[in-house]
Amino acid sequence: MIMRVDEKVKKIVSGIEGINYEYNDWSRANITLDNLPFPVCLYVLPVSGQLYNKNGNFRDFPDAFIAFLDKAEFDFDGKDNEPTVERMKEYAKKFILAVNNSRMFQPLPESIMYRAVYDLLGVNLTGVIIEIKLEELEGLCVNG
Repeated sequence: MIMRVDEKVKKIVSGIEGINYEYNDWSRANITLDNLPFPVCLYVLPVSGQLYNKNGNFRDFPDAFIAFLDKAEFDFDGKDNEPTVERMKEYAKKFILAVNNSRMFQPLPESIMYRAVYDLLGVNLTGVIIEIKLEELEGLCVNG
């Protein structure tokens, strides 16, 4: 059975110890994250990507935002919050390695942009977001 991209990401994240998973858009994540244990990997519902078609075999190549987040104190001091950002970067690194070892996607590039986030969403989260293109290796054959 062919899995959707979000199911593949969930499977990869489930293999990383110590982090939970959520797949949602930003608005709904603002609500659902209130009730989840932290830290969390949030795969933000993609808003763009590409459908790759070769001989009726379609593969999805979404432009993905993957956030690694933990709760932060309200009105934090920057130097006190930096260890949380560094810890979330470590989860991002583990995720990148796991994607490359999964054989579900093309290997990710050597250089991956990230952005640090502070005071994100209503639950007051800190962490990093990576922006990657997830290119499926196995697609879905569509006969038209």
